[in-house]
Amino acid sequence: MNGIKKYVVPAAVSAVIILLMIILRTVPVAKLWKGFSVLYVPADTDAKVVFDALDKYGCSDVISYYNQSIPFLNPYLPIKADYSDSYLSRRNSYFFDRDRKVMIYYIPDEYSSQAKKAAGFLAGECMIDAGLDSKSSFPLVTPIICLIVAAVFFFLSKHKKVFVGASLFPIIYAFSMPFYVNAASVCLVLFAVYLCQKVWRRKDGLKYVLRNKYVMILSFVSLVAAFFASFVSGFLFMLAAVGSVLILFMINNMQSDYENSLRFNPTLIRPARFMKMICSETINKGLIVSAAVIVLFVLYITSVSLFTISNSQDLSFPMPTRYNTLTEIPNLDDYIVWSWNTATLPYKSLNASHSEVPEENECVTIQRFKDTDDGVKTTEEVVFKFDSDFKNEVISSIDKLDYPAIEKLMKMQERGFSVDYSFGSGEKFSKSNFIMMLIMIMVPCGMAIYYLGEKKRYGNAY
Repeated sequence: MNGIKKYVVPAAVSAVIILLMIILRTVPVAKLWKGFSVLYVPADTDAKVVFDALDKYGCSDVISYYNQSIPFLNPYLPIKADYSDSYLSRRNSYFFDRDRKVMIYYIPDEYSSQAKKAAGFLAGECMIDAGLDSKSSFPLVTPIICLIVAAVFFFLSKHKKVFVGASLFPIIYAFSMPFYVNAASVCLVLFAVYLCQKVWRRKDGLKYVLRNKYVMILSFVSLVAAFFASFVSGFLFMLAAVGSVLILFMINNMQSDYENSLRFNPTLIRPARFMKMICSETINKGLIVSAAVIVLFVLYITSVSLFTISNSQDLSFPMPTRYNTLTEIPNLDDYIVWSWNTATLPYKSLNASHSEVPEENECVTIQRFKDTDDGVKTTEEVVFKFDSDFKNEVISSIDKLDYPAIEKLMKMQERGFSVDYSFGSGEKFSKSNFIMMLIMIMVPCGMAIYYLGEKKRYGNAY
């Protein structure tokens, strides 16, 4: 039973944490739309050249500005309703950036490998400034930098097994969240682990670590940086910390069991409080962390740009957003409203005013005459009702459109999305990440400056 508490339960919890880190891992993929890759070319590019390249490499069902049509016309009144006409013109925004410098083609993901070849052909053979938004390769550079920092501290550590055990989960976290900010936070944690291993198994070591301002600053800044990246990132960071504690708990139990089996039990004489966690020797090691974060910072500001087209820093592309907002770019809800107005137009009086956006459960009725025992009576028949059934029918009918409709791209996204112009998804430039990485660069340097100042003030006693 004692062995279960000391080894089995911690090992099981550690395995669960690893499983969660695998399940919740996030890989930065610079991709704008779910289910589609975005091919972009200068707006004045001949469409025939683009389509020839796409056909050459087998890209089918490409959604473009040139193959759009009216989804349907009312059979009783085959004209476009004036108040719903805005949707048909507004949806053209999907095919251009905000300033209309480039034209956009949407290629289904099943042709992603062919799309890369077509984009390369356009850029190489045709000398067209073309590119794709998809960059789904795993970014090895960030976890590799963390591994290098860990390797350096491993060789500098006195208790190497302890350092490996404590740094295992942060390294796994670096692979689960291979973003620049997360990698920088892991580097700070590795420095904190290196400092803490100095007091391993010394008397009151845990209390000393928890009260040490240097360790607390490194841990706090790392945690804040992880949550700055995302909530899931911060959650996994906390799980990694728990995993490290469990590993250290098992290592301590193994060492205790081994020492108890000896006839002579060795004991460390100096308690933790007499060990200088920060000294002239270790403070210089903080510069290793600063150097690593500086490298990550440089890579971050030079590689977060999504588009490779000329003057791409000035381009903002239509893409789904996580927040609800009203923009000029229509979404699936706008298409549903357009479908309602088009379908109900013959049943509306031209002399009466009508709202372009129907209310929920709004009905369109017609009069029916019914012969009864009491004579002919008038009844109201509901022809259309703006409810979930109508909406689902409109959405399901999108698949029946016999051309590559932009509505098919809308349907592929999650319901309730809005569309706005942005510089892309994946790991893009963020002021908060920029500031956070600057802070993480300055933290080890600030610790060194603070230590040197205190040493100058109190001499060798500090």
